[in-house]
Amino acid sequence: MALSSSAPARAFASSPWPRRLIVAAGLVLVPLFVFGGSVTTLRAGMAVTGWWNSEGSFMPFFPIDKWFRDVGTFVEHSHRLFGITLGLLMIAAVIATWVGDARKSARWLVVGALGAVCVQGYIGGQRVLENSPQLAFLHGTISQLVIAVMAAAWVHQSAAWRASGAFAVAGDARLRRLAILTAVIVFVQIGIGAWYRHALRTGLEGNLHMRVGIHMLGALAVFGHVLPLCGRLKRAAAEAPGSPFGALRTALLVLLFVQTGLGIVAWMLAQPENVDFLQWFVATSHVVVGAAFLAWAVATAMWAHRTSPSIAASGATR
Repeated sequence: MALSSSAPARAFASSPWPRRLIVAAGLVLVPLFVFGGSVTTLRAGMAVTGWWNSEGSFMPFFPIDKWFRDVGTFVEHSHRLFGITLGLLMIAAVIATWVGDARKSARWLVVGALGAVCVQGYIGGQRVLENSPQLAFLHGTISQLVIAVMAAAWVHQSAAWRASGAFAVAGDARLRRLAILTAVIVFVQIGIGAWYRHALRTGLEGNLHMRVGIHMLGALAVFGHVLPLCGRLKRAAAEAPGSPFGALRTALLVLLFVQTGLGIVAWMLAQPENVDFLQWFVATSHVVVGAAFLAWAVATAMWAHRTSPSIAASGATR
């Protein structure tokens, strides 16, 4: 997308702060998901009563002695603090992008990411105020939407994206469609996983077999789309030297098999009434790797839209 020809726009367009803040927010997502997954695994969602007024204290100033009184409280309050940190970073990212990036797409993408973070935080707060397992599930599912939008914003702010034009790839339309469909299926599969996890941790024993069965079918669907997508990415990398398609393919394959292995082990170890360190570690790793998997799937879909079947012939760029 062409930038404005005005001098201020040219000066602001090179600002590194939008990218720095998006990267910082992405790094905060890692502990946020670690603690969020731990909240579900340890059934700690109601360890701290109240939301902004947490047991009589303004949430950011929750007393340290209460914060460390037990594992559940530590996990839940830490999750909230990282959520606040993410929100503040995204507010700063919106300001930096609107001041320092002339691209309208970049501006509205980061606004969308902030909106998703705000919705996610609000649902988390209402889950506590209403003590609602249903909202807990929705909170876990919407978190994946946050990952998807922030991954798109991260790619859009990357130096590689700014520097590249279109890549000449045969069958580019098929690559784009498959990449988008794969990202959607990964998102749905993670939502099904959250549906199963929340049933497991809330004692819904009657339909656990159905839920885990659907989750396993979803895993087959993910395999059935990721593997063909990786095949197309391999061909695209060969046709477009210097493109990121080879690296994206490698990351997707590694994440696919690591995530599948973690899911199998988590299912074998699942004892919701007696959570030990190994069970916590595997279950939480499954959540975090799943989030990374979705982020890479979204990044792949973004880069797949950076292809053109005619660029080699015409020499045009976009």
